[in-house]
Amino acid sequence: MTMAFAAHASTEPDPGARGHAFGVAMAVPVAGTVRTYRRLFAAISGLGVADVRQLGEQVGASLTAWPELVEEIAGIAAGAGQDERELLAINARTELLGAASRPECSFVGLLPRATAAGTTVMAQNWDWHPDLAESVVVWSIRTPDGHALTTMTEAGILAKIGLNDRGLGCCLNMLGAEGDGGVGGVPIHLLLRLVLERCATVEEALSLLLGARVTASSAISVGSDGHEPALVTVELSPAGGRCLWPDAGGVLTHTNHFLHPELQARDSAVREWPETIERHRAVCAHLATDAGPLALADLEALLRSHVNAPDAICRHELADVPYEDRDETLASVVLMLGERRMRIACGLPCMHPHRDV
Repeated sequence: MTMAFAAHASTEPDPGARGHAFGVAMAVPVAGTVRTYRRLFAAISGLGVADVRQLGEQVGASLTAWPELVEEIAGIAAGAGQDERELLAINARTELLGAASRPECSFVGLLPRATAAGTTVMAQNWDWHPDLAESVVVWSIRTPDGHALTTMTEAGILAKIGLNDRGLGCCLNMLGAEGDGGVGGVPIHLLLRLVLERCATVEEALSLLLGARVTASSAISVGSDGHEPALVTVELSPAGGRCLWPDAGGVLTHTNHFLHPELQARDSAVREWPETIERHRAVCAHLATDAGPLALADLEALLRSHVNAPDAICRHELADVPYEDRDETLASVVLMLGERRMRIACGLPCMHPHRDV
């Protein structure tokens, strides 16, 4: 059976109007996002609705440099009939949940010399709570300056994995470090939106990411076509950001633990979820077995891998686990940056084929 995510295209130049139109069109999936995060915030962080809304006010107050982001979230809330403060908090879900939730996602980046397509390629499986499967949306936005971006995200959250018309793409892996917590910094998901909306090169993205104050740890990978540097992973934490670059073969990989030696001692997530190390080894081992440039079919096969199941690259939901620990691969994404092309498997990639968006 072929699955398809909800899709929406925005052309409104005003962020409030854009958000409102999205909220009206995507009211059902936005409601699903709110409903699921209410339960996750309560189960993982002990936060009730009143607590979440108070934190949402703090998120809004921290975004004085980007009032258009607040306007867009407020528009979504109004259009979907949700509380603006709650949706602001959900856009900071990484900051509010952090490494207390089960680690997610496996990433591979390839420079042109490492791919049969001859272009920078980024790919990842996005693993998260199964109740959010119905909230996933592919959102295309025409910005006021005439540029465009497409992101696969959760309805109500402004961005996640995506690419723009300038050939820049981004992916995300959750991390956890000592010192994480609070909503005084720039939420990770809003940083992803700023990268997609404002940056044309990896260098521009690095300036934005390394200059941002964050209160949650994540690895944001950014790739570009036609510009050098062409690929980097930025490990962000409250202690600052560090860069990881492709190896000599043009390959860059990541799962859910810090790889930069200056940050490894602060890693808190790997202590509770050490399987991220074996998953990373499985990614590297799969790539090492392929001779020559990697074909698209080989990359998509990696994303279907069940090595080390149940903690595999393609992750299936486990039975009889607490609600907050439930997870599976909700989407598998391949970004062909030179072709400005996104391929998505809607659900488990072992069961659903990758298709062009």
